[in-house]
Amino acid sequence: MKKKFQGKGSFERKVIYITLLLLLLTVPLLGGCGDKALEQSGVELMRFGLTPDVTCLPMVLAEQEGIYENLGLEVELIYFTSAMERDQAIQAGQIDGAVSDIVATGFFLDSGFDIQITSLNEGNFALVASPESGINSVKDLKGKSIGLSNNTIIEFMVDEILTKNGLTSEEVRKEYIAAIPQRREMMLQGQIDAACMPEPLASLCVEQGALMITDSDKEGILPSVIIFTEEYIAEKPEAIKKFYQAYREAADLINPDPSVYNQLLLEKLRFPEEILDKYEIPHFNEPALPHEEGVQSYLDWLKGRIEKDLTYDDMINKDFVE
Repeated sequence: MKKKFQGKGSFERKVIYITLLLLLLTVPLLGGCGDKALEQSGVELMRFGLTPDVTCLPMVLAEQEGIYENLGLEVELIYFTSAMERDQAIQAGQIDGAVSDIVATGFFLDSGFDIQITSLNEGNFALVASPESGINSVKDLKGKSIGLSNNTIIEFMVDEILTKNGLTSEEVRKEYIAAIPQRREMMLQGQIDAACMPEPLASLCVEQGALMITDSDKEGILPSVIIFTEEYIAEKPEAIKKFYQAYREAADLINPDPSVYNQLLLEKLRFPEEILDKYEIPHFNEPALPHEEGVQSYLDWLKGRIEKDLTYDDMINKDFVE
């Protein structure tokens, strides 16, 4: 009786094991079948990466309102907590496109990874100063310490703002602090004199006592862009066109009264609740290409940081927006 009982248990365990194994093998196949079925039905597939940022509101709203779906586009929005995570994902082939910046695009192309900019994206970075620093203008930064991240859009912003206001990067003390929360805390506590921060975090710093010096909008610098891999551009140009159509439709819903979508900002884009009623949501313009002169300032800055001698045409794809 004992042997019979053990044999039955062993047999049942084998059945359970084989069943689980079959399930594990089948799940990926089912996912692939689902993707194939969508493609065969004429629905375009896109995996798009973004970081929590108010400028991504049209992409998020287009998903919530079913705008992508109505256009025959299946978009999977993938959220990243940092630009580094986003960049690693696009290089690993986990996403097809993303909200990024021109500096990152330059480093991608220099490393041999084929990426192209398809449009500008709304975006803003600001220089804020420690509450007790007494810094009220860019010129006041001479001889002061500025928290930033190395070889990034943040460092470009600082250098460009200094140049536009008659200073050089050698006239300030750069403190390389990659982690934004640490940079923010050090600035608020007076351990560094100033810091460059993305919005709306810069406005949150001001709410907590920091002094606003200037921002990229005031300085006429457009830092944020939308990128896609060249492979996806070649294979799915219609999907990118639908993506921009969805963006336009979502922007048309937002622009008359952005406050209608405050809850979406809080839930999906981690907007700081403390400044929700004070922060002015940007007007979402018609998607456009970066001006050649603006891109050239990035290319000039990248010289000496990258090996390739890149041009405007190396970076920009003109097939999707004016």
